[in-house]
Amino acid sequence: MKISELQAFVTVVETGNITLAAERLNRVQSSISHRIQSLENNLDTLLLDRKTGGCIPTKQGLILYEYALKILKLADDCKKNIANTKENYANINVGIIECLPPYIITSLINLGQELGLNINITIGNTLSLLNAYDKNEFDIVIIGSGFSNEKHTTKILLASELVIATDKSHPTITNIANLDGKTFLVSSKQCATSKRNFEMLFNASNIKPERVIECGSYPVLFSNIALGKGIALVLRCSISNEIKNKIKLHKLDKQFNEFKIELVHHTNYSYFDINKLINMIISVFQDPRLSYIGY
Repeated sequence: MKISELQAFVTVVETGNITLAAERLNRVQSSISHRIQSLENNLDTLLLDRKTGGCIPTKQGLILYEYALKILKLADDCKKNIANTKENYANINVGIIECLPPYIITSLINLGQELGLNINITIGNTLSLLNAYDKNEFDIVIIGSGFSNEKHTTKILLASELVIATDKSHPTITNIANLDGKTFLVSSKQCATSKRNFEMLFNASNIKPERVIECGSYPVLFSNIALGKGIALVLRCSISNEIKNKIKLHKLDKQFNEFKIELVHHTNYSYFDINKLINMIISVFQDPRLSYIGY
């Protein structure tokens, strides 16, 4: 028995007429007749005594009518309780840099639900996310460190190694000077690794790239690296097992190889406990997979 069938049956009993029931439920008459017939076939009994002037329930129909009222009420209560639960969840808007592995986002959403929070995730680059945060479009942003200022409340979540990624046939890079004249690929020219770390790398090592190409996203970036279209500076933890087997990684000098990710947040929220949320986010970034290549 389906809820829609029980609803049709109850409405016919209460109106005494299939045509009136169809009008009340905004359905065609044949749809109501079909649902009643389906119930009768399922229960193997006649539920309505169909007369010229309308319909009245049979003895078996009266039994079903009483049960149907209870079932429909329970179904309605269930929907309302679920809706109320959703409404009671606080909606938290979080911006996250795209270089993080996808399991971080999944973990945040899952743990947020355990805390009674609907965490809405937006992926972007550091500068655009921080700019949107300053316009109150986000409650929290997780970005590359070094771009926030004294007005922001921040906490370091992760320090991860930066590596140079090339196609598999590329000679091993043993010296930073080997990067001079190379084509560099970036997901966005506004992302933290390209905006800050590339500039540091170029300036400190007197490197002049042939050009810097913006790929738009990490999947496109890694695809072009594998095809030998250029090289890129990437977080070690951002490399999946699938990508790991298609590219070659080269270590950087220590002064360039660390990349920190920080949390930027407000201090006062009236609709959720910020300290609980921060502790949850910290726990997510303690995932041991962040220390290895391939996920």
